Amino acid sequence: MGRLFKILGMVFVFTLLSSGAYAASSQLPVDSAWINQHNGKIVLVDVRNRDAYLKGHIPDAVNIPVDDLQSKPDAILLPVHQVEKILGEKGLDINKEVVLYGAGREIAYLEFWMLDYMGMKDLHVLDGGIEQWKGKLSTAETKLPPAVFKASPRPNIYAATSYVKNALRKPHIILLDVRTTGEYKGTDVRSLRGGHIPGATNIDFEENYQDGSTKLKSMDELAKLYSKLDKKKEIIVYCQTGTRATNTYFVLKALGFPNVRNYDASWVEWGSNLSLPADDVSYFNFVSVIKTLKKLEKEVQKH
Repeated sequence: MGRLFKILGMVFVFTLLSSGAYAASSQLPVDSAWINQHNGKIVLVDVRNRDAYLKGHIPDAVNIPVDDLQSKPDAILLPVHQVEKILGEKGLDINKEVVLYGAGREIAYLEFWMLDYMGMKDLHVLDGGIEQWKGKLSTAETKLPPAVFKASPRPNIYAATSYVKNALRKPHIILLDVRTTGEYKGTDVRSLRGGHIPGATNIDFEENYQDGSTKLKSMDELAKLYSKLDKKKEIIVYCQTGTRATNTYFVLKALGFPNVRNYDASWVEWGSNLSLPADDVSYFNFVSVIKTLKKLEKEVQKH
């Protein structure tokens, strides 16, 4: 009988693994009902700017704008000691269980990746953001007592330009470009040049969402979308500035991909550095822009 139970247990584990079982709940999106069920046990964090927060936010949420955690104007994650200071002043410590939310489709996931990098383990994102909140909003600012935030950085989820350059053409690494098809193919130029990092695969991050919604697709749909990616390989995600890529980072982690990095500087840096290789290269048409500006200037002068 004992042997039978052992065999059944092995079959159960195999079934879970083969069915595409997803990652721990700390990396899955949550909804309004989940937040209400865990009220008092979690810290809600509104990642929008202060003006938006004060106009109306989920009750008891503290405001930690994602922009406050980035350098200006390059939008790169601040040094660890600076982030520690900001988070501590806001009342977070590394052991808090946190639910992040924003507006639109990606900014909450950007802060998710930042806090994940800092070493926080119990992180969630409100699926759909404040647009999907089922309840009243508050205009009263919530402040937590200051705390000591001691980061435990996870360098294995961060990719700098030098790291990406060294990863080119390596068979155990997948470069995943989450921008639009136009950006990927170089027809939509948003840097000094258009195109993509050599060898990168393109899956637009918009594919993660339900049509016309800020909500993610079901985990089964997302698993199908990324089914061709090998979970045994390291995946480096990138976009224009490393923001959209963090949404795909979150999705891949939720699907159980164990080794995912975000290229924080992304194409805005890579595409502007002509010493770095690129495929489907095109260049920004400065002559056309200058002509358009001169035309607009003449139109303004007429009025």
